Amino acid sequence: MDRLWAVKNQFDPFRWLVGFGGLGLLPIFRCTFYQCPHCRRPFKVTWGPSNSLLGSGERECWHCKQVFRDGSNEWPEMNSKERRLFLVPITVAGIIGAFLLMLGLAAWTFFFLRPPAHFDFALLFEILGLPIAFWFGFRILQIVRSVRRYNAQANPGAK
Repeated sequence: MDRLWAVKNQFDPFRWLVGFGGLGLLPIFRCTFYQCPHCRRPFKVTWGPSNSLLGSGERECWHCKQVFRDGSNEWPEMNSKERRLFLVPITVAGIIGAFLLMLGLAAWTFFFLRPPAHFDFALLFEILGLPIAFWFGFRILQIVRSVRRYNAQANPGAK
């Protein structure tokens, strides 16, 4: 039996402001809702129009208990774009960009200003560095689990 696909709805709260100058940052507020095709309950909300999900490709709705296809793949089945989107979605890319910008500004003030400006590197790493480290640690664990699931599907007798 062929399963229904998840419903993908894009929400753009500032669609009506298109064309006004200086509003180039407003598209970051776009989000996409992935919903169960049976009861329309959301199971994932992401920033941006595309997303990469890890899994077997089928999902059971937490509300209606119906099974549907969610478009996910295991890590070895993903192409490079899907892998990049899984590891570094737009929100994480923004945090990494802010971290690198702050690090560059701190280095510039340290090397080019006389006397050097005081900069609290510990605060920078606590606010931006730790969330990035936790994010990649969490994603690596998910990737390891995905590879194990994929290998278990390929070799059902192997542990």
